[in-house]
Amino acid sequence: MATGHNCRATRWNSHSRLVRSGLVVALALTSGGLSSASSESQWALRFLDVEKVWQLTRGAGIRVAVVDTGVQPNADLVNSLSAGADFSDTTGENIDNGFIDIDSYGHGTGEASLIAGSGSVSGMGTLGLAPAATIVPLRASDKGTSAKWVFDTAPALEYAITHDCRVINLAFTLDQDNPKIHHAIQDALDRDVVVVAAVGNDGTSQQYYPAAWPGVVGVGAIDSSGNVWERSNTGPDVALVAPGVHILRDDNRGRVGYSDGTSEATAYVSAAAALVRSAHPGGTGTREQRKEASVWWWVLGAGMVVGGVAAIGLTMRRRRRA
Repeated sequence: MATGHNCRATRWNSHSRLVRSGLVVALALTSGGLSSASSESQWALRFLDVEKVWQLTRGAGIRVAVVDTGVQPNADLVNSLSAGADFSDTTGENIDNGFIDIDSYGHGTGEASLIAGSGSVSGMGTLGLAPAATIVPLRASDKGTSAKWVFDTAPALEYAITHDCRVINLAFTLDQDNPKIHHAIQDALDRDVVVVAAVGNDGTSQQYYPAAWPGVVGVGAIDSSGNVWERSNTGPDVALVAPGVHILRDDNRGRVGYSDGTSEATAYVSAAAALVRSAHPGGTGTREQRKEASVWWWVLGAGMVVGGVAAIGLTMRRRRRA
């Protein structure tokens, strides 16, 4: 059976991981104090020149599916959430009635906050890169067990497709090809949905799915100097790199803290895709469409690709691996 991994490193102990039910999972929260929610307190937002971006678009009108552990409707996210669905089988049956305001694990809430967090009450909390985008929370795992990721991701993907999601965020990895998930992702790609996935936190060129499937935007992590994070996987599956080190994000208990991982980088790329689609709703699928939208991609070797979105002022600078 394929093993699934959440692509986030714990701040509590940077050298440890938690292993549950055969799944290597890294939690994301510190016990530190709150930080001010602004581009000044989040280096990733400064790095991506968000003040220029937001003059043109904040992601309005774009639905981003977060296929993960659910999303807790905290102060940062309560106004950004659409009805979603629970496919985690926690009650013995799949539920698609939209009543899924729960995240017992915290990973999905963190992803959603980086995409569309508002900064919450009194300017405290996580500010997302596309704060006007809408999050569609799709719970594919209640506690991050590997079996749940394998069996419950495909129906979540199909739900995202049929409920008008233009971007799908997949911040987990599987070590084996799964035909059902692959088919669902191909279905999304065929309908011009941008699918973004983490490449993994091993610091190797190990290939993981979904990032390894053609058409999926595989994401690696960089630090505040633009250098590739030492634990970010590399190789041909890396399509883009984005901030993923010392990233402020929310958890499922009303706290904010710092974490590292290709999960964080994946959320930022999903948010960037939402910004592009909001600014240029005509599409970014083909090469010509990307050119019209001023979106470009540079292959720099060793699987590194750095992209930029000139039309909305977002620049992911050319960097070489440290």
